[in-house]
Amino acid sequence: MKKNVILNIFLVSLITLSLFLTFIIWTMPSQFNEETNTSQGTTSSVSIERKISEVFGPVQIALHKNEAINIFTQTDVVNSLTKEMASWKVDTLDEPIELTNEEYKERLSESNALEMIFVENISFGIFADRFNDLAGEYQDRAFNRIFFLENDSNQIYFYNTHSKLFYSESIEGINQKKINEVLSADSAKSYLATAILEEGKQIYTSIEEIELPYLSYLVERQANQLFIEGLFDDTSEVRENSDNSDNIVSYNDYVSELQINEDTDILTYYRNRNTENKLSITETLRSSYNQMIQYENWASAVHYFGYNDSTREVTYRRYIEGFPVFSDGSDYGTTHITVVEDGLSRLQVPLVIAQTPISDVEERKTLQSGVSILDALVEYGYDSADIDDIKVGYTWTNSTESDRVINLEPNWYVNIDGTWEIAQSLLLNEEGGQ
Repeated sequence: MKKNVILNIFLVSLITLSLFLTFIIWTMPSQFNEETNTSQGTTSSVSIERKISEVFGPVQIALHKNEAINIFTQTDVVNSLTKEMASWKVDTLDEPIELTNEEYKERLSESNALEMIFVENISFGIFADRFNDLAGEYQDRAFNRIFFLENDSNQIYFYNTHSKLFYSESIEGINQKKINEVLSADSAKSYLATAILEEGKQIYTSIEEIELPYLSYLVERQANQLFIEGLFDDTSEVRENSDNSDNIVSYNDYVSELQINEDTDILTYYRNRNTENKLSITETLRSSYNQMIQYENWASAVHYFGYNDSTREVTYRRYIEGFPVFSDGSDYGTTHITVVEDGLSRLQVPLVIAQTPISDVEERKTLQSGVSILDALVEYGYDSADIDDIKVGYTWTNSTESDRVINLEPNWYVNIDGTWEIAQSLLLNEEGGQ
């Protein structure tokens, strides 16, 4: 009898322990610090480390050799050469001379040269630590090209294709042997290009077809709470309002508002701040970078893509496998940031991020040469002077089969009047450029 009582007590204890452990599993948060709900998916609160030299670094490498131009865009090639810049030390910065784009091209052709191409003007102040002595008057001057000659790695040249200002300075630390190893590696891929010269522009585009893969990724949507906690000073003061027909959820306190479009998963944040004192361009870029690295969790590269002086808005664009990401309708490829002296004034960032590639069989697309695209646009009625840039990019589309999958298709993009458009769409436009 006593033995049965002990056994019953033991069984009851096991049942109680089982119920307790079940309760713990269902109620305690994950040890991986993930937040989950039915509308937002799963996301990690771990932010991506991005160095300022990479965000504002080059996006293309042009090798000028034996009168040919080879363009490298691969992330690993560009990143390797960007890291090399960390060991460079430019002496100082002296007064520049003016060179036309044609004269700049001639300088490049004097000898084999390696050129670094930046998306937009970069102020020298962003790379102030690369100089032994950068005078204050040069902090906000800008460049968008850097090159050095193969036979003289003790001299470096900066050029601004817009202002036509050309700087020639002495430098230490360029490791020509290591750079050659990076560019000659079997994995380093490039395409033959030519320089398209227009007044105020110097654009490199391919003279041969380019073959690139279609890409598909599993995506995750970042939780609203991550941004609420990061953007509001006191979350206890935040009020939620989702009672509207536009499917927009808004959160606000007394000085700021956060809106999330549940259809597009685009977040927009506003805060009233004093805009009386305007920041310098270097201060603006650095401050916006500090904000971007907090809220943009795209796993691949993100590059500075432009600055609007009238609105003070800085744009950063997502990159995948060395190419920029664009989207039609929704702005899934870019983060827009406005900063003022007191801090962040406006933020727009997509909440959906690509996580895991899922392409089983690599399907590839052959793009015609960039030169033929430009010729076709001119023949179709577009003025070449109105075309500010041309580049290959990936078009983001949401899968029709699953809301957790996106497809990325390579296409030629052209910039006309400040807007990026798929070149093929312009050629299919019945009205053309008239």
